Amino acid sequence: MRLRHFAIVLALCFPACGYQVGEIKPTPMRSIHTLAIPSFVNKTYVTRVEVLVADTVIKQFQQDGTYPIVSESKADAILYGTITKFERRSIRSVLSNVLATSEFSLHMEVEYKVADRITGRVLMKGRATGDTPFFTSPDLVTDERQAIPLASQKLATQIVSEVSEGW
Repeated sequence: MRLRHFAIVLALCFPACGYQVGEIKPTPMRSIHTLAIPSFVNKTYVTRVEVLVADTVIKQFQQDGTYPIVSESKADAILYGTITKFERRSIRSVLSNVLATSEFSLHMEVEYKVADRITGRVLMKGRATGDTPFFTSPDLVTDERQAIPLASQKLATQIVSEVSEGW
């Protein structure tokens, strides 16, 4: 009986043991509660990827839940992104012909910055990359287009991690 009372008292005295559940935002983002993400700027030769990449980043923020995504007029800060690099790299050649490629890697780079909507002060900035391999078929353009969402997802995960957690 005494052991049971002791256990109850002990549980009441040390309920969390110093652990804390909740968000841990980077210092520059502490006062930011909502974000807006406009369409990204595309400085590459690949057309119509800026909306896809921005949409992927928005979905990743929604999944993370740290910052609700709202319109620019209601946001505390705005995340601007620029697609700066889009490369297809050969990573595996055909066994019988070293000049032909059987597998490529799609590499994308995005520079981003988070700016306070009212003051325009840059709170955070950085660079994110996304890579994904894909095999070739007779229609290389279609294969590459199908790999873009996968590379976008990887760089979106990196952006959200850096903005939400600081690393």
